[in-house]
Amino acid sequence: MSIQQDVTVDPGSAWLEEDIPDLSDSGGSIEYIVRSKTPFDVYFFADEAAFTEYDTYIKGREPDSTPPGHPKFSQTALPKDGSDLYEASTTDGGNRESVDTAGPYYFAVDHSNYRMETRVEEFDDPLTAFVDLKVVRKRSPL
Repeated sequence: MSIQQDVTVDPGSAWLEEDIPDLSDSGGSIEYIVRSKTPFDVYFFADEAAFTEYDTYIKGREPDSTPPGHPKFSQTALPKDGSDLYEASTTDGGNRESVDTAGPYYFAVDHSNYRMETRVEEFDDPLTAFVDLKVVRKRSPL
């Protein structure tokens, strides 16, 4: 699966990819780079209950908790050296990393105050980001 596209996210919302195949049996991997001129967060959920809490928040309701997403893949975008862009990526600038847990999986480019990691005001401009997301079902044998 490969997605390379510009996305626009309104304040208080997220761009979601929910159709990620289960990689647990195949030894699959994920790689991504997301860039924007605006700060943002990326969340990768490998737990349906955690994603449901996140989805509840994004839909404007109060969740019971605010799970952080998978610690290996969820992060706050940081300023990219020598550029006016913020970037979030898998290790070493978007290299492939194995997924070590069963799905279902959910990938979110977040432009909200979820977990208060990046502050977004109601009247802020929409987030415009470029998403390069690849999901590989099977790693090559070494």
